Amino acid sequence: MRRGIWADQNTYALALAALGIAVIGIVAAVQTQLGGDWWVPIPGLAVTSIVALLGTRRARARLGPDPVSFYEAFATTSTQDALAQLLAKLVAARTKDVPSVLRRQRIALLAVAGLFAITAIYSMLLLGVE
Repeated sequence: MRRGIWADQNTYALALAALGIAVIGIVAAVQTQLGGDWWVPIPGLAVTSIVALLGTRRARARLGPDPVSFYEAFATTSTQDALAQLLAKLVAARTKDVPSVLRRQRIALLAVAGLFAITAIYSMLLLGVE
């Protein structure tokens, strides 16, 4: 597996969700200083946190052949042929399916970060923060 900034995307998504919830708590705590429009960032932060939490659900990558159908198809073949076919299917899953799942998770994580940025921008505009 590739390591680096995307090594554990679920951790980043959970951190963004926690950040959103923490900022909601801070906004609620300092609502008197923010005036009547103190609630403006809360819907965006709530939606962003929920989207981040939903992004951590288990992605279903095909990690090889279905065991039942594989054993039905290769029960009568030689062990070497069955293992060669199993290895070919595992390599195909690792090179095709797993990267596509990670790519979808990465796009979802970037969407959550974008929602946070949009929430910050509209909150600053509506609250008049300079």
